[in-house]
Amino acid sequence: MNLPEKIYTERDIARVKSSAKMIGWAQGAAVVLGGAIVLNLLGWVPVVLGVGAAGYVLYKVIGPNGKDPE
Repeated sequence: MNLPEKIYTERDIARVKSSAKMIGWAQGAAVVLGGAIVLNLLGWVPVVLGVGAAGYVLYKVIGPNGKDPE
C-alpha cells in the first residue's frame, strides 16, 4: 500500500490543540455565565436541590451496585 507516513503536520496538530483549548474555555465561561443567571433568577435553594438530585441520580446510575462479589 502507498499510504503517506504523516497525514497531519506538527503545525496542524498544534493549531487544532490551541483551538480546542479556546473552545473549551468558551464553553466553560458559558456554563459559568448560565449558572450565574440561573442562580440570579431562581435563588440558591432550588439550584442546590436540583444539583443534589442530579448527583444522587448519577451516583445511582454510575456508582456501585451494592452487591458483594463472591
